[in-house]
Amino acid sequence: MHEYSAALSIVEAAVHAAKANNVKRVTAVNVEVGEFTFLIPEQLEFNFEIASKNTLLEGAKLNITLVKGRLKCNDCGYEGESQAALDLPPQIAVFAPMRCPKCDSSNTILTGGKDFIIANIEAEVNAS
Repeated sequence: MHEYSAALSIVEAAVHAAKANNVKRVTAVNVEVGEFTFLIPEQLEFNFEIASKNTLLEGAKLNITLVKGRLKCNDCGYEGESQAALDLPPQIAVFAPMRCPKCDSSNTILTGGKDFIIANIEAEVNAS
């Protein structure tokens, strides 16, 4: 139920921002979800709908942009997109140590794809 906690966080942050900016209604929330957050977009959307009930976000659209994971190889210096092992099922591959696509070393560190960010909020503002 990891997605419900994330959805609640989105709603809380967006409601706070909306109240601080004289917003009448939030129409959309745009988020960036990293590959290594392990958030399932469909579940996040479903839970967002539940979490936003009876708030300024009720009926708002949750737009999700998936962000590919990135890694750095400590052996050859490669920096770029991570690539899941082709010999493992995708559900398991994301948990396996990331191998460098250039030299095949597993001496790597993840440098991206772990973030979960509200990029912006679209809203209708009350007339002044």
